[in-house]
Amino acid sequence: MNYYIGMHNEFDKSKFERDIIGKISGIELCNFKNISEVRAVKKLADQKNLKLGIHFPLLRSSYKYRDPMVTSVEKYEYEEAFQALEMELKFAKQIEAEYLLIHFPKPMVLDPRLNWSMLKFGTHDAVYENELTSIEFITTCESAMDRLEKMSEIAGIPIVLEIEIINKWLYEKEWFVNLLDKYKNISICLDSARLHIQGVIDDNFDISQFVSRLSSYTKNLHIANIQVRNGVEKRHYPALPELKEQDGWCNIVQFTSSIEDRSKLQNVLYEHKSDSITLDELRECYSWIESQLETI
Repeated sequence: MNYYIGMHNEFDKSKFERDIIGKISGIELCNFKNISEVRAVKKLADQKNLKLGIHFPLLRSSYKYRDPMVTSVEKYEYEEAFQALEMELKFAKQIEAEYLLIHFPKPMVLDPRLNWSMLKFGTHDAVYENELTSIEFITTCESAMDRLEKMSEIAGIPIVLEIEIINKWLYEKEWFVNLLDKYKNISICLDSARLHIQGVIDDNFDISQFVSRLSSYTKNLHIANIQVRNGVEKRHYPALPELKEQDGWCNIVQFTSSIEDRSKLQNVLYEHKSDSITLDELRECYSWIESQLETI
């Protein structure tokens, strides 16, 4: 198993020196201000024998939005997204990244009957179920995955889909699993905090069932906790064993134990703000998650 820390915006020396302890062996880069910062991290990674992953975008100036609109029904949005991904794969090859991760589906498709106010998203990030049909949604997802599969093969870089907030068309049916069976170069990232907030918003969404269904296609995990009571109170908090579900926290044990098939699982990103806890607590977080994921 490869354990990563996240590095956003720029190289953070203090985070690097504090967070890379124990089994940490990689850095996931995202939204850097300029290429010189990326080169600095690449140089350090080579010196320390660390792996690199990319969470789109590597450079914030490479695309007009935070995420590529790969499932947009608008042709120009769809084409612009894939043009940006072509460039992103070139960057990934240059820095010898282990993978390129993107949010999927994007735009999100939301049930208009539910309250999504706890999410952070722009008007371009989401559409509602009454704005398109299930057939249109499924068709755009298949088109995107077909194209991503071909791009991944050409570049030689695995593409990982981080499951965005999802709708019933995706989690109630088998078509998505069938597409993952078809497109073998495409794998999944499951995010503990993201799934927790979906479960709070949507009573019909069963986290354990969804994670179990996708476990054999899951290559990456994003691990962090989030506290939801009267709204979201804490985001990107380290996953510690004492954080309880009855206090609004994600049930990390339930999340990890639902990953029944770990044959494809390779990468774990600690997507948390480590400076919110002590160094001893950070070590506890690392060792606890390792025990959850490496126990057969």
